[in-house]
Amino acid sequence: MDSKHVIISIGREFGSGGRAVGKKLADRLGIDYYDKELMTLAAKESGFAQEIFERADEKHPSFAGVMQWLNEVFTSAVCADNYMSNDAIFKMQSEVILRLAHRNSCVIVGRCSDYILRNEPFCLSVFLHASMTDRIVRVAQRMNVSEEKACALIETKDKHRAEYYNFYSSKTWGKASSYDLCLNVSLLGEDGVVSLIESVVRERFG
Repeated sequence: MDSKHVIISIGREFGSGGRAVGKKLADRLGIDYYDKELMTLAAKESGFAQEIFERADEKHPSFAGVMQWLNEVFTSAVCADNYMSNDAIFKMQSEVILRLAHRNSCVIVGRCSDYILRNEPFCLSVFLHASMTDRIVRVAQRMNVSEEKACALIETKDKHRAEYYNFYSSKTWGKASSYDLCLNVSLLGEDGVVSLIESVVRERFG
């Protein structure tokens, strides 16, 4: 794998274990891992506060979002000079993702990375899903909330991710034809998913 930069892009349902799988896979392959780290890098390179990127993370531009910003500006909650559109943030994150892909092999979670890297010959796109029961348990434990709250969070996060992906790409979030692999974490387990992706990477890219 040293002769070329291999990128594994992981899309995921909220609570399906995408972050855990991504980290384990990166460790197994001995390559870099990026998830929320992308926002830190984009903020550092742009000179804007990281909070700006976090607020827009995997959220598509919306009328409600613009109206909220206008309200904050007029109530002096934020300064207009510190505002960036979601489109500008997406462009900056895209540039960071492309630079990372050209620099080193890595695992990238979310942020439309599979679409941004669609022209890269050594990119494998994966989508992870799991049963709602398993996702609720995972989110409730990880975030220390009730199962009812976890269910509500899952619905909201999935909605945002789907809207973001569908808005910025020409594909459909979670649809099998949008990815190279779609894997059920509930069926295979985290380690099983990692092993399967690793075998595909080594078979496909050497």
